[in-house]
Amino acid sequence: MGQNVSTDNCNKHTITIPNQGSLTGYTLKNPSNGKPTCHRFTNIPYALPTKQRFSLPSSIPDDYDYSNGNYLKFGLKCPQPVYQSKQIQYTLSDSTEHIQYVNIWIPSSDEFKPKNGWPVLIYIHGGWLQYGDPNNEFFNTVELMDDENFKDKYIFVTPGYRLNIFGFLTCDELIKENPKNTNMGFWDQRESIKWVYKYIKYFGGDPEKITLSGLSAGSYSAFFQLAYELYNPNEEQIIKQVIFFSNMIYGQPKSIDECKEQYDEVVKKLNIENLSQSEQLKYLRSLDYKFLEEFLPKLELHTFRAVTDDHFISSNILKDIVSGEFSRLLNAKGIRIMHGEVDNESYLYSLLNPPTSFDDLQLQVENYYPRKVSSLLMDIYNVKEEIDINSNDKDEKFAQLFGKIVGDGQVYVSTRGFINNIIKNGFNKNDYYRYRISFRGKWLDEHLDPKVKVTHAYDKPIWFYTLRVGFNNEEKKQIDLFLKPYLEFINFEKDIKDWETHDETKIRWFKDDGSITYEKDPDWDRSIIIAEKVYNIQL
Repeated sequence: MGQNVSTDNCNKHTITIPNQGSLTGYTLKNPSNGKPTCHRFTNIPYALPTKQRFSLPSSIPDDYDYSNGNYLKFGLKCPQPVYQSKQIQYTLSDSTEHIQYVNIWIPSSDEFKPKNGWPVLIYIHGGWLQYGDPNNEFFNTVELMDDENFKDKYIFVTPGYRLNIFGFLTCDELIKENPKNTNMGFWDQRESIKWVYKYIKYFGGDPEKITLSGLSAGSYSAFFQLAYELYNPNEEQIIKQVIFFSNMIYGQPKSIDECKEQYDEVVKKLNIENLSQSEQLKYLRSLDYKFLEEFLPKLELHTFRAVTDDHFISSNILKDIVSGEFSRLLNAKGIRIMHGEVDNESYLYSLLNPPTSFDDLQLQVENYYPRKVSSLLMDIYNVKEEIDINSNDKDEKFAQLFGKIVGDGQVYVSTRGFINNIIKNGFNKNDYYRYRISFRGKWLDEHLDPKVKVTHAYDKPIWFYTLRVGFNNEEKKQIDLFLKPYLEFINFEKDIKDWETHDETKIRWFKDDGSITYEKDPDWDRSIIIAEKVYNIQL
């Protein structure tokens, strides 16, 4: 889509970390005017390479020498299976399990730089916790960091982290090795956040003004990173505010016991169920990552997700959201929240592993949620009444219904259930900034049917101000108006006049005609009803 940012004829830029050497990156140019606008450093390690698969990350030591690294080219992605459908393309390419690195973009002009340094936005990439990487072309924010466009700017950081089986395998033997040996992908993210807090001052950032954000699974991750600090007050309190792009917790993640069925399927499909669990784990660690990339799609329970382990994820999170304890913790920390979605989240969800039967529908939903929740959702959405199994279009209907159930669970219902509970339990509604995006540039029509509107993740060109994809001048003016208070939020401005927040049942809506309104949320009432049913069955 559109024009990529080239490093040809770009100057290099070097920063020094006292007693730990120097790093050299590129100074990128805005392709529309050739003006240098940001420095980019890539593939900076935030942790040492893990000694073995499925182990916790190790912090960078104080005597680590950064001078030997190459920070000019993007790093590799975490191993992940190939998946290709209409709009979802995860293709085969080089991978690495040593994914613990960050990319950093810094405004190159200091004209509007705050006294204590630039605020920092850490952005966790999405991809269902199974796919993706921190090296997206949209992240080259060369237009957003141009002084001619905005004065409120920020340092942008994207961390890599372990995904799928590499980041979220759970089994008793791992926990026997170390009680914290679950949620490896989240421990990676946490290590990257700690690294940014420690080192970002050398890149011109203010470590006391860090906003954590993420899209989809990245938003889900951001929630658990925030919760980790809330439940662990003796840990460094780094996160000052959060942005949840198109996702929220729907319920308590599966327990360690509930993950046993998935682990059992893995060892059965590998024909190693007769080995001891220590031998099974040794075997899993010995497999080539390429083999595992090909193996994962063969599983029925193919999606590896967060686990309630009472180390990274408290078993009380859902209960505390409903009871009000979570609101109390948020208030004590003084958190501000920005949260929203696009107007057709469900479409993209319908494309990933679409089911073709009622049993398969429940199985695919169970890849996201515990069985008691997936069973309840089959009843809530009247799945047996919605689809005629003998109709010619049954496969399309199954995909659409699957997208509806998961789109609601990942975004619409989960978001509203969370907002409703924390605000009625005392969180200040004026600190909750809601949005919805229906606006899309005409250039997108070449890539996505206009009838689809704006689907999951297709708002990235707006947030990252990727004008080069083809936005025209009038569209640019409309995006400027929408982004202005967003950038003020990231810059920790207290009085954001162009973003109303006084009514949690209303949203700041970027409409398809480019207008920006503040109006009643059309999905509020139905979502609250569904969310309460989902919460109740878990509590």
